[in-house]
Amino acid sequence: MLAQLKTEDKSNEITAIPKLLQLIDTKESIITIDAMGCQTKIAKAIGAQGADYVFCLKENQKTLFDNVKAIFSRAEENKQKQYKNILHRRKIEKIKDHGRIETRRYTLLSARDPLLFELRWPGLKGIGKIDIIRTTNHQVAYSTRYFITSLEYEAIDTFMEAVRKHWQIEIDLHWSLDVSFKEDLSQVRIGHAAENLALIRRIALNLLKQEKTHKNGITCRRKTAGWDHRYLLKVLTADRHFIEKN
Repeated sequence: MLAQLKTEDKSNEITAIPKLLQLIDTKESIITIDAMGCQTKIAKAIGAQGADYVFCLKENQKTLFDNVKAIFSRAEENKQKQYKNILHRRKIEKIKDHGRIETRRYTLLSARDPLLFELRWPGLKGIGKIDIIRTTNHQVAYSTRYFITSLEYEAIDTFMEAVRKHWQIEIDLHWSLDVSFKEDLSQVRIGHAAENLALIRRIALNLLKQEKTHKNGITCRRKTAGWDHRYLLKVLTADRHFIEKN
C-alpha cells in the first residue's frame, strides 16, 4: 500500500479516488480500478498525471457495458472470421495451482474511432475482454470480464500484467489484512481510531512482506516479531539485514 484516504461522510470512492491520485506520483504507471471507479473524471485525472488506466467494466455503466459487450459479440459471431478487419491482439495463459486449473483468454481491441471515443472517455484507446475457464475438483466454471483502457491494442502483454496485478491485490493486501490481522473482526469505531489502526496495519504488512529471511506466512512473522526483538528489528529495517555483533 502506498497511500490511503478516508471517504467523506455520505460520499464514496468516486470522489475520493481523484484526491488519492494527487498523493502519489503515477507518471508512466498504469492505474487499475474496479467498476465503481470507471468514471470520465477519473480517467481525465489519470491522463493529466501522465499515466494510463485499465478500468473494470460492469453494469453500473450499463450503456457502455452493453456497447462493449455487443462489439465483442459481433466480432465473434462468425467462428471462421472472428475479429476480421478489427485491429486486435489475443493471448491465452494457463495457471495450475493447488488443484485448480484456470485458462484465461485475453482479447484487446483497438477503438474503431479513437477521436469519437475520447469525446466521452479521455484517453480511451482500447477495449478488453477476458474469458476464464476454471476447473476445480472436476467442476468447471465459466466467466467473462470486460475492460476499457488507454492502452493501445498492441500492448496486450501490458494489459495482461495490469489485470493480473489488480487481482493479486485482493490476495496480497485485502486477504492478508483479513486473515493475518483480523481486520474485518475489528470493533473499533470511535473517533479516528479505525482509520489510524487501518494505516498501522498496512504499514506493518508492508514491512512484514519486505522481510525475506523468515520463510513462514505473515501471521507467523507477526508472532515472531512480538516474541523476538532481534527479528522485530529486522522487520522494522525492512530488507536491510540485521547483523548481530558478537
